Amino acid sequence: MYGEVKRPVRITPNGYGGIVYEGAVYPVQKGDLIDLAGPSWEIGDCKRFLLAGADVPYAPAAMETHNRPAFEGLKGEWTLDTNDFGHYLVFNGSERLASDVVNSLESAGLAVQRWDVSYRPASDGKFYDWFARLRTKSERAEVAAQVAAVLSPAPKSLGLPAAPTVSPLEDLATRVEQLLDLTAELSERLSHSEKEVDSLRQRLVGATDNETKLMQALDRSLAYQKSLHDQIAIVTKSNEENADAEAYSVRQTDTEELLELALSENSDLRHAVVNYRHQAEVADARIGGFETTIEMLEQRLDELGQEAFVRRRRAEMHAAPRRGVVGFLDNAFARLAFVLDSVEIIANLDAPASILRALTQIDMGQLSGRDLEGLRGWREVSKLATGIAGSENMGRIYYKPEGGKVLVSVHIKQDEKEQRRHIERLRSV
Repeated sequence: MYGEVKRPVRITPNGYGGIVYEGAVYPVQKGDLIDLAGPSWEIGDCKRFLLAGADVPYAPAAMETHNRPAFEGLKGEWTLDTNDFGHYLVFNGSERLASDVVNSLESAGLAVQRWDVSYRPASDGKFYDWFARLRTKSERAEVAAQVAAVLSPAPKSLGLPAAPTVSPLEDLATRVEQLLDLTAELSERLSHSEKEVDSLRQRLVGATDNETKLMQALDRSLAYQKSLHDQIAIVTKSNEENADAEAYSVRQTDTEELLELALSENSDLRHAVVNYRHQAEVADARIGGFETTIEMLEQRLDELGQEAFVRRRRAEMHAAPRRGVVGFLDNAFARLAFVLDSVEIIANLDAPASILRALTQIDMGQLSGRDLEGLRGWREVSKLATGIAGSENMGRIYYKPEGGKVLVSVHIKQDEKEQRRHIERLRSV
């Protein structure tokens, strides 16, 4: 750990806050600290900044790997590639295994600047699943020895168990006491749960009894109302008993109000009973939904694994004789004709995503960039990320539609003079 350094906060690909230090982006931990021995990202992969005044999403202090089994080595194929850009470890394996390999390299003191899916052939001509770029300036032989020690660790020796510090009787007494405490705690929780169940049952029985009583009162009120209707019908036939009819009407109104009140209370009780039953049904439905979801996720995981295996095998079996970057560009961009040294530049990019995305738009016929001054028919797409230190956003694409093809020149700008020389070379294309 190092002291506090005030820098603008970026957002890393995994959503944590990060700052730039010595050409790499490190995640910020609580206390506004960074761990130079921990994971990091390239600046081109962290282009978003945290808004002023917003809370910093701190990264955890350490990777939680205590529940995962210890790394026992890499049994698949691997090799160490060394070029002008540094040392690259390329290897085969699942994504989980790739993460374990990177963590083991970091734990052994080999800092990993970046790791991702590998699309290029290695120096032995093979295609591997993953690559990890190592941040080290040591000689290749020394780095190869360190990597081999991590990927092929020596078997651990079996040591004798340490002598017990307490007698077996004392240890047994301690365990019995712990079990008794746990039993007492569980008994208390069980008793509390049983009391809650009894309380709910009593409330349900009371609600049912009230519902029965209200139904009986409702029947009596309806019968009484019918009787009043009959009496009113008889009284209204005689003009001499108008006063009694009015009294009966008042009593009928009072009875109807009582009936409405009884119906309202009965509705509330019915609603409470329905809620109790609905809560039980919802709980059962949620359990069934969770089981169904787990089964669907497991089935989907198996399908994705089979699809990935089929795609990989199909790519290996039906790969065109022409492989490498040239074969990839021919297959991926059928309309594009790469000129000058475009293929070599693309092959040496550390972060080709931005340039490949722009090439895809051009291949689809989308009008990108702006007209190139002084060169009729050519257009320029500028400020593309390269991932190369010192030239992160200096990527350029010059293209010109010609017939059914599009002439494309990929270039990394060094300075204004060198860029003008490259544009002059385009005149001869």
